[in-house]
Amino acid sequence: MPKDQGETSKRIHDAIVAETAEKGIGAVAMLPIAKRAKVSAGTLYNRFESKEDMLQQTYLQIKHRYHGDLMRVGDVPSDQVIRQLWTNFFAFIQARPQELLFLEYAGAAQLLTNAQRAEIAPLQDEVSGLIQKALDDGTMRPIPLTMAIDLLMGPALSLARRHALAGGTADPAEIETTFETLWLGLRA
Repeated sequence: MPKDQGETSKRIHDAIVAETAEKGIGAVAMLPIAKRAKVSAGTLYNRFESKEDMLQQTYLQIKHRYHGDLMRVGDVPSDQVIRQLWTNFFAFIQARPQELLFLEYAGAAQLLTNAQRAEIAPLQDEVSGLIQKALDDGTMRPIPLTMAIDLLMGPALSLARRHALAGGTADPAEIETTFETLWLGLRA
């Protein structure tokens, strides 16, 4: 992709994310996104069939990038894998707080098609598999997988969301203290 097309794509992506994070899914419209991205509305309609298609494609793009960043855990023991998942989650969110809000708003709006949900299911299964391994090998207390995921991700999402909504990012010490506190209850 030529440099100017890459820059245009980035401006469009950033405008979609920012408009959604600031206004919510229901208030997102093509014209304000085009203005924010400094492109014509026609440029958006050449790239996307509709507002729904634009939001779906953006969601999938972010979800795939997020998954790639999250899964950089290496071949290490399960306790280190769990810590690295937590660290990678916050590294992604700290760099892109509005993308967390976009994922949450778009996910809550249930705008993905069945085929798109099927596309991201293996990504979720891969992360779940790492947590299941920590349960199976005795790194974590013997609790149901869904409970382990909720206990790991609930505090992480809450902390990240609170700071993203305030327009900032969480302090590294707060991130570490939160992880250490919840890990005391989850580790075997």
